Amino acid sequence: MKRVLTLVLPILLAALALTACGSDSGDSSGSSESTHGGDHSMSGMPSMSMSMPMSMPAGAEQPGDREIVITDFKYTLPGTFAPGEQVTVRNNDTAEHTVTADTGDLFDVEIEPGETATFTAPGQPGTFAFHCTYHPNMVGVLEVR
Repeated sequence: MKRVLTLVLPILLAALALTACGSDSGDSSGSSESTHGGDHSMSGMPSMSMSMPMSMPAGAEQPGDREIVITDFKYTLPGTFAPGEQVTVRNNDTAEHTVTADTGDLFDVEIEPGETATFTAPGQPGTFAFHCTYHPNMVGVLEVR
């Protein structure tokens, strides 16, 4: 979600700025005086350029990209994790959740609403199913490579 906002928000702001600057009062006389009166000439104002990349280079990550995110009672994972990597879990819901390994005691972390928590990924490669102990319909798979 952060990535979407990071990319969409500047585009919307630029579109609004262009729309505001592109209004035409229908007067082609070249006068800098508007129909509302007063001098609104911007000839003395410095110009400003806004340049935003439209896509990220392959492999580039934004802060938060390496998080398991819980939203609307669903887990979203960023891909694979390295053995022993610190995994951050962000809970965007209004209910407490857990990330609990289905087998063994590999990982089990509780995350309060609106908070983050971390745990260490298993030290060996593999796929590790997990669930929320409070909401059994919430399941996911942690891939360690």
